[in-house]
Amino acid sequence: MKDDFDLSEISVESFLKSTPKAVRFFIGRHATCIGCGFARFCTLKDVVNIYQLDEKLFLEELAKIAIQKY
Repeated sequence: MKDDFDLSEISVESFLKSTPKAVRFFIGRHATCIGCGFARFCTLKDVVNIYQLDEKLFLEELAKIAIQKY
């Protein structure tokens, strides 16, 4: 079992439900994940692969959004 929390394995839907302010982040990257029927199945890593993003940078930015209070 992994000791590290792997943000890349979280579904897009779960992340957006827990971090609603991330909607702007996805929109800003022209990712059509918002409202997509597959958001419950796609992981954040899938988004990286589909949109050919820099995984480290993408996940770091999402982590910053997730820990921001307001």
